[in-house]
Formats: sequence, structure tokens, C-alpha cells
Amino acid sequence: MRQKYSILCFLIMAIIFASCAHRPPAERDYEDVSYNPSAAELERTGIPVIKIVTDDGQEIESKSEWKAALIEVIGNHCGFENVSIETMKIKGRGNTTWGLPKRPYSIKLDSKSEILGMKKSKRWVLIANYSDKALLRNDYASYLGNSLYDACWNPSFKSVHLILNDTYRGVYLFGEQIKIDKNRVNIKSIGKSKDDEGGFIFEINERLDEKFNFKTKKGVCISLKDPDDVDSEVQQKVQAMIQTAEDVLFGKHPEDPENGWRKYFDEKSVIDWYLTNEITKNIDAAYWGSIYFYFEPKDGLFHMGPSWDFDISCGNVYYDGGDKYTGLFVKEKSVWVRRLFSDPEFVAKLKQRWNSTKQELYDSINTWIPEQAALLEASAEHNFKKWQILGNYVWPNEFGFSERKTYQSEVDYLINWLNLRYEYLDKAINRLK
Repeated sequence: MRQKYSILCFLIMAIIFASCAHRPPAERDYEDVSYNPSAAELERTGIPVIKIVTDDGQEIESKSEWKAALIEVIGNHCGFENVSIETMKIKGRGNTTWGLPKRPYSIKLDSKSEILGMKKSKRWVLIANYSDKALLRNDYASYLGNSLYDACWNPSFKSVHLILNDTYRGVYLFGEQIKIDKNRVNIKSIGKSKDDEGGFIFEINERLDEKFNFKTKKGVCISLKDPDDVDSEVQQKVQAMIQTAEDVLFGKHPEDPENGWRKYFDEKSVIDWYLTNEITKNIDAAYWGSIYFYFEPKDGLFHMGPSWDFDISCGNVYYDGGDKYTGLFVKEKSVWVRRLFSDPEFVAKLKQRWNSTKQELYDSINTWIPEQAALLEASAEHNFKKWQILGNYVWPNEFGFSERKTYQSEVDYLINWLNLRYEYLDKAINRLK
């Protein structure tokens, strides 16, 4: 009996050890609170500096309550006009990223302003990219969405240094927030009445944490993003529109040229959204969150996009096979997209789009990314003095993180992963039938 008990204990301990061996180590706060370079020193790195001072001088601790502040954008040393705005508001943003040590923020100006060459708007974001040690994944996805896969508007970003309340916070992406606006998602917004002809932006969002949320018959979690404050009749109207589109997609003849899915979805935007997310193997694109689509009243179609949230894409995640460069991940995981692959015409157009853009895609991996990394090299040095995470685990880095102790090694990993992904996809997509 004692021998059996010993064997049982040994087996239990072996199982526990084996499972622990594949878990990431506990996360720590790697911030060097004493590191606080001046704005003048940061300017010399070649990217803009953004200084924000809250009226009360205190930290931003809420994602729901706006805090009054002033903002100064110093960009003349790198070709942009300086901007100084004395009245604006700032709050926290993000979901998982809000819980990380380097926090992201939303900005709301009192009036529309052009900032760092990006078109006028009131709403802007500061993306922290804490988990992305190459500091490039969101920026690269934006590049793809604005140059190769541009069927709809996609946000633009600029890398900046952030100084918040006189404390250096690191390298951020400053950029455009997804909103209905003539300089963003340029559609007429639906009004207060169900009879109003207008558009709206939705997010596929497992958290269901907006003012109006619902699940489709196929279990797709939908949140109304903009406008978010509409009455119940409008809510019922837009829910019915989405459900009708899904019903047709999963009906007996979705490929029907007149009454099939193309009557409801813009095919070009679906293909471009798919390629952007499949190339980067974006984990969130598995119908978890940050998947945006909008209804355009002018053509009466749902358009996929804009693309958003790529900091844990391109092999930068340890779970769900996200570190592996193989597999048609989005095709298999995304409920609506998976169904589209049953339509031979969709597959043919997808293959055509891939083959017509793949040379530019290859060039972007091996030219654009190295060029951007070179521009960020001096700035990254400051970022990683502030956040000493190179070679250390931060959620949800894949398990090779400990071998990459320099910024360049993180950039090299990103480029190598994307090249392997490119080679795999070129064969896999062209084998589709």
C-alpha cells in the first residue's frame, strides 16, 4: 500500500511539474522609477515628444472618468508642427492592457485639431505597446491597412515619447481612434429614430461591455460602439439587420449572386480584413475582441474593419498556437469568415488578392520594418531603460523571450517570424479550393 501511495504521489508531482514547465513565469513590474530623461534629451532621438499635465497633477486611474489636462506636442525637430492645447481631457483605455504597468490612454480635445500630420479630430489614443518589445506590431498593421489592404479607412499612428505629469512613460503610439467622423469612418451616423437612415460601428467583443450588446444565433458577441447612446427601437433595428445578414450567410445558398451573403457584406473589405489578420496571426481575430465592422448606408452593406489591436500578433503570444507561424488561424477560428470559405468565388478572389499584393507584402516585411526599427533605435533605448523588460517575461510573450535581451533581437524575431509566415501562407492560400 505504501509503495502504491508513493508511486501515486510521484505521478501527481510529475504532472504538476510538467504543467508548470509550460506556464509563463509570474509577471513583475520592471519599471525604473528613477529614470526620467528631459524632453530636450528625448527630442534628439528623432521622434516627437508629447507632454501631458493633468489639472490636479495626479495619476489617471479611471477608464470611465475623464480628467482635465493640457497637452503639448513637440514635433518640429522631426518635420511636424508643434501643438499646444490648454483644455483637453484624458482617461484610461484598453482591457487587458489597462492592467499592465505601462498604461494606454484616450484623449478628447475640445475642438478638432490636426496632430503630427494626421487629419483633424477630437479623439485620439496613446497605445502603450508594453507587451510588444519590437514596438512595431500595431504600427505595421496600420501600414498594411493603409497601403496594401485598404478597402476601408484604417487608423494611422506616430511613434512618440510620452511625458505624463513630468514623468517619462516611454515610447507610445499616438494615433487615430475609431469613430464616425469625416476624417475617420466617414459614414452618416444613424439618428435617434428607427426610421433614420444612417450607419453605425460595431465590435465583435466577447466582453459584451458596451451600453448595447447582444449575441447572434451563431454565438457571435456584438457590441454597439458608435453611436453608443441610442434608444431601444434603434437597438432592435440594428440587431435585426446583423442577424439577417448572418442568417443569409449560414443559409442554404450563401453564394447566391443576388440574394446571398454579398447582398449584406462588402466582399473586398472582408478579404482585406482577413489577409491583414491572417498574415499577422492576430489572436484577437478569433472572434474574441477588437474586431470592428460598420454599416455604410450609401451602399447598404456591412464593411469589415477598421483593423485594430495587434500588439500580441506576429508570434508574440504563448497560447492558442499564436507563436507558431503555421496554420490558417483566422480561417478556422472566426465564425463568419470560416463560413465564407465554402464559397468558391470568395476563395478565388482571396487568392487573387493575395497574389497581387504578396510582393509588396514581402518587401514591407524586409524593408519597411527594418527601416522603422532603425528610426526607433535611439528612442527604444530610452523606453527599455524605463521599462527593463528585454529578456524578461511580460504577458503574454512566447517562451523564447528570455533569449532576446536587446531591442534588435526583438526586431529580428519579428522579421524572421513574418518571413516564415509569408512562406507558409503563400503555399497554404494557393492550395485553397
